[in-house]
Amino acid sequence: MVFVFGLLCYSLFAIVSAFIPVEAEILSGNEQPTYEVYLLKSGPHTDFFVRVKTDVRDWSLDFPYSNNVNPDTALPWLAIGWGDKNFYMNTPTWADLTVSTAVSAATGLGTAGIHASYYYTVPTDRPLIPLRLTHSQYTRLCAYIDRTLMADERGNRIMLQPLMAGVNFNHDRYYDAHGTYSMIHTCNTWVNNGLKVSGQRACLWTGFAEGIFYQYDK
Repeated sequence: MVFVFGLLCYSLFAIVSAFIPVEAEILSGNEQPTYEVYLLKSGPHTDFFVRVKTDVRDWSLDFPYSNNVNPDTALPWLAIGWGDKNFYMNTPTWADLTVSTAVSAATGLGTAGIHASYYYTVPTDRPLIPLRLTHSQYTRLCAYIDRTLMADERGNRIMLQPLMAGVNFNHDRYYDAHGTYSMIHTCNTWVNNGLKVSGQRACLWTGFAEGIFYQYDK
C-alpha cells in the first residue's frame, strides 16, 4: 500500500512539474544565437546533439575518434547523453534488461556514465528539437557537460569497457561520469538541467523525455 501511494505521488509530481515551464532567458541583443544544438529523442532517452568542433569546444579531445571501433574523423556530429553506468554496460537491448539492473537504476544504487555517439548527419528517423544558442549559452552548456565528465590524473576522460557484446557500435563509446541515476535524477533530468544552465526553455522538473518535448510542442 505504501509503495502504491508513493508511486502515485511520484506520477503526480512528474506530470505537474513537467507541465510547468522554466522560460528561456531573454537575449540582450549583443549576441546572436548561431550555435546549432539539437535535442535527440531515442525511445525514453534524450541526448544533446552538437557539432563536434566549434570555436567554443572540440569534443573530439574529450571523446577521441581513435577510441571508436571505426576511427573515422569525418563524422561532424556528436550525441552526448548521461545515464546509469550499469545499464549502459549490461543492456545492449531492452530485452537484456534484468530486474537487478532496473532496481539499481531506479533506486540510485549505481554510478553514472556518458554515452558519446558520432554521426555523419543529423538523424531524421527520431524526434528532434532544434535549438540555437549564443556563444555564452553554448559555453555554459559545454561547461555543464564538462563538469559531468570524470577524468584521470592526467586529465583524460575515462573510457568504460562494456561487460556484454553489442553495447558498442562503430562510432560510439561510454565514459565515466559524475552523478547517480535514480527515479529523481534520470537521463532526461540531466538534459533538462542542462537546458536551464544554458538559458533554454525547460521543465520545472522532469524525469521523462516527453516532458522536455512537451515544452517545445513536439
